[in-house]
Amino acid sequence: MSNWQEWIVGVLIIFCIIRVLYGIFLFFRRTKEKANPCSTCVTGCELKDMMEKKQKECGNKKKSTKKNCCG
Repeated sequence: MSNWQEWIVGVLIIFCIIRVLYGIFLFFRRTKEKANPCSTCVTGCELKDMMEKKQKECGNKKKSTKKNCCG
């Protein structure tokens, strides 16, 4: 790489690779923390819809068990 343009292209490619690896790292970290990995998805995602549906179902079950225990 003797030309300055080649150096700039090389640096941009390195930044792109770092960004992709960081995105993969964040995805697996969110999954490990049991957060919704698709919470930042812009388009419809089956996994996102399924996770939101499960969370709503679990929230409804918790609310109903608390009411049954107290009343």
